[in-house]
Amino acid sequence: MAKEVRAQYEPVAEIGVGAYGTVYKARDLQSGKFVALKNVRVQTTENGLPLSTVREVALLKRLEHFDHPNIVRLMDVCATARTECETKVTLVFEHVDQDLKTYLDKAPAPGLPLDTIKDLMRQFLRGLDFLHSNCIVHRDLKPENILVTSNGQVKLADFGLARIYSCQMALTPVVVTLWYRAPEVLLQSTYATPVDMWSVGCIFA
Repeated sequence: MAKEVRAQYEPVAEIGVGAYGTVYKARDLQSGKFVALKNVRVQTTENGLPLSTVREVALLKRLEHFDHPNIVRLMDVCATARTECETKVTLVFEHVDQDLKTYLDKAPAPGLPLDTIKDLMRQFLRGLDFLHSNCIVHRDLKPENILVTSNGQVKLADFGLARIYSCQMALTPVVVTLWYRAPEVLLQSTYATPVDMWSVGCIFA
């Protein structure tokens, strides 16, 4: 956990910047393979890392145990203290060259063949069914958080807002990118896995 990131991973290019961190394409200096580094700076409290960060790491480690083909794989977790008030946490994932948005943008007119759309959606729903079967709601499904490998394999990614839920749990309304947000989230009422299914419908459309 306290491993020095630069000693093992060499950043190659910035992939993207989001509300919860910056993602880089990097080379594993031991294996020579490419990985994705998600750097997140978090405020350290007197009790250590905030609960939200601990929750995301714990959830990703739980998913890693199952090694599902449609869930992006967490390979390593590194934490480096920058100051007594801030810690940089680096999550190391398998690298996938493109997200669904990029994949769709590159598709020639008039768009993807129907069989390809069916295959992508089938894989997408398999990954989501796995999450829901393990009482996990993603809460931020959008094309940018769905990765597509060079051979067409779909992998769900970015679990920064995901939660393990129960029927009695009240979840925060501050989730999901606006255009993929379900009515119950907009109305700030209780919700669970159906919010992900609403996002699925928006993405499919």
